[in-house]
Amino acid sequence: MRLSIFKISILLIIIGASGTGIIFSEADRSSQLMSLKQTESDEIGMFFEENDIGYFTITISEFQSQGVYYRVVDENFDTISKGIAETKMSIRYFDAKESGIYTIVLTNLAQEKMNYEVEIGSTNALIISIPAGVMFVGGLLLLFSSYMKLKNYRIAQPDENIK
Repeated sequence: MRLSIFKISILLIIIGASGTGIIFSEADRSSQLMSLKQTESDEIGMFFEENDIGYFTITISEFQSQGVYYRVVDENFDTISKGIAETKMSIRYFDAKESGIYTIVLTNLAQEKMNYEVEIGSTNALIISIPAGVMFVGGLLLLFSSYMKLKNYRIAQPDENIK
């Protein structure tokens, strides 16, 4: 079997995507169910390495178009990210510039008691860059091989190889 640039590029994309998925699935994460009354707050935290990218998801099970206020703080209680999650499921990312514990604080904005499922985790940004780079190289090779195959064809006569 002869390996063409096209087959190598598809193989690199598959290897890169698989590696990215495996690394992301093995990343540290923490989740918690919160039941908050009106204007009540709760928090969940996790340790992050320096220069990592963290994420958090907020799922509102009985969503009735009333949001929840979130704030991500570091160990010194400096605000990293803040906002209002106004959908049934919200996913946001933040930069962990220094090593330490980063905490997400939720405050209920609804008039009644609401249940929230919160997950905070690491994307392993430093480790995940290797398989992402492999996938990027595979994508570039795929574009190059597609260009090389199509450069000699014209739209009016797709079956003839015109040089």
